[in-house]
Formats: sequence, C-alpha cells, structure tokens
Amino acid sequence: MKPTFLIAGTQKGGTGALYNYLRGHKEIYLPPVKELHYYDKNYEKGLDWYLKFFKNADSDRYKAAGEATPIYMYLEEVPERIHRDFPDIKLIFILRHPVDRAYSHYWYVVARGAEPLSFEEAIEREEERLSRGDLMHRRLYSYLDRGKYVVQLKRYRKYFSKDQMLIIFSKDLREKTVETVVKVLDFIGVSSDDKEYLDYLENYLLKKRFNPGRSPKNWTIYRIGVKLAGYFGYASFPGRMIRYALRRFNTKPGYPPMDKDLRRRLIEYFEMYNRELESYLGVELPWWRE
Repeated sequence: MKPTFLIAGTQKGGTGALYNYLRGHKEIYLPPVKELHYYDKNYEKGLDWYLKFFKNADSDRYKAAGEATPIYMYLEEVPERIHRDFPDIKLIFILRHPVDRAYSHYWYVVARGAEPLSFEEAIEREEERLSRGDLMHRRLYSYLDRGKYVVQLKRYRKYFSKDQMLIIFSKDLREKTVETVVKVLDFIGVSSDDKEYLDYLENYLLKKRFNPGRSPKNWTIYRIGVKLAGYFGYASFPGRMIRYALRRFNTKPGYPPMDKDLRRRLIEYFEMYNRELESYLGVELPWWRE
C-alpha cells in the first residue's frame, strides 16, 4: 500500500500518543519509525525512498497506511509536495493550546541540549532566529510561530478539500480518548467497533505516557554541554553526541510551571490568531483564553 493518511501535526500536540494508539489496530499499518520526515529534510531522496517504509503494508491485510511527522503542518512547502504525490490522502491535525504547546516545545528543545536561553529570552529572539531561514532553526526555535494554526490550515486548504482534513484537539484526545480515536478510525476508513482493539486501547494503551516532558537535572552541566554542542554545531557528530549525553544522563521528568504574567502576555499574543481559527473552523475554544 501507499500512504492513505498522514498525522501532519502539530508538534507537542499529541501526535506521539495518536501514533501509538493507531499502531495497535490490526487494520492500520504504520512504520516502526514514527517520523519519516520525507516532505521536509529527506525530500531530495525521492518518492521511492519514502515508499520503502511501506513495503510491508500488505493491502490484503491492512485497510489504511500512514505515518506521523508533526513538522509537515508547519512548513510552507509541504502541502504542495504532499498533494503532488498523493492528492487523495487524508490528513490529521491535532491542535493544542498554543501557549502550552510553545512551552512544551521549549522544554523539548532544552531536553535535547539545543536551547541555551530561558523561555522568555527564546521567544524574544524567535523572529531573529527564524529569519536565518535554515531548516534547523525553523524546526527548533519556532515556539510561537507554530501556534498560528489558522495560517497553516489555510495553506493545506489550497490543495486539499475539507473532507480530507480532520482537525481534533489535544484536550479531547486526552480527556475523551476513546471517542476521539474512534473519530480518527472512521475518518481513515477502518473498523471503529472492534471490541478487542477498544479493550486494548482502554485497558493498556491509555495507561502509558508517550514522550513526556523533561528538564535538566543540573543546569551548570547543561549550559556547559549546550555551549560545547553549539561550538561544534548541533547537527554535527560531536554536537549530536553531546546532546545525546545531556538528554540521557542529565534530564528528569517534568518541568516548572510557566510564569503567570508571561502566560497572560502570550495568551494576548495569540488572541487574534485564535479568534480567526474559531471563525474558520466554526468552533469555540474558551479554554484557550486561560
């Protein structure tokens, strides 16, 4: 089979959880690697390279095949690339409170040894960092920019019909998981009334945590490591090894709460985009104002 659906975003919105929930369904094929990154950093390798990840997706066994790469939602060039290859594909987007998403994104980058700044400093310098234009900076430091969901969804609507795009919310995936997963199953065209699967989902998968947030154990060691990794280059072999060591040996589960005044400022920053999103989707998102 070729891909029939993509979990296209958003990062830190619950794509890891949904990927793992869907992998438990016998009619769905997902590669063992969650993020293939074909339509961003591997696009020059060609479609044959991408389709190799689906060589085990036997159409006699599976009704749907897909993958989950959250950056697909964010990058401007991706919707046209996907449409060129798979114009009938179905797309799933998970939207999280943009302030919570930005803060979680920040700690994700911290845990990977690539963020030397505080959260407030990082968002103050975001525009400058993104203006450099390279993919690494867009992937790492797009804390606020990725939360402008309406801009990204409208880019996809230029190429795909409304019926091809399913938009769900992280809050629903967390609080009404079974109901939300059933909605996804119906959307991609597989059985949503499989009692064995629903029992497995409710009694096993929902008890697991996927990709929880982490923070440094020792900030002095962390800052020294980040400085060294930056000296070599975060993407270089020495830089990657230093970052791996920081993540493996110098992080702990969880991170501190956001400063309340900063949170209020960010809610105000996103208000215009959120209002436009509500109008665009025909929904109300009152919990995004808190």
